[in-house]
Amino acid sequence: MTVRNSTHFVANQGTSSGIGCKSQSVLRALRLTILFTVLASAPCLAQDASIAGPVATVSMDHNTFIPGEITVVPGTTVTWVNKEAMPHIVVDLNKGFRSKTLAKDASFSFTFATAGDYDYLCSIHPNMKGKVIVKPVS
Repeated sequence: MTVRNSTHFVANQGTSSGIGCKSQSVLRALRLTILFTVLASAPCLAQDASIAGPVATVSMDHNTFIPGEITVVPGTTVTWVNKEAMPHIVVDLNKGFRSKTLAKDASFSFTFATAGDYDYLCSIHPNMKGKVIVKPVS
């Protein structure tokens, strides 16, 4: 077998045993297996937008969460979007969720499954506070 590069193998011209042909079939099957595994595990394929629940957005601007308090139903996904150059980190005071550091235009989403009050703040700017109230539909 001759190796032209690390991803392309060919049988030597003098090979008469058929081993080179079998190796190519095995490699082809291995490549397909890896490809399908990667595609199946891609998040964009694992989620179906048609079954998404309600959504709400909270902006971060002028060191303030806007709106500062929102009321949603269970299953709602809230997305926080940083609209200013200053970084922010959204942190639930009861440790239910925490974003990474959000630079300008970055966002963080969390789906609220359980009814209750969720007080949160920016851990970089603790004076920035907000609240999500999750109430079941009556």
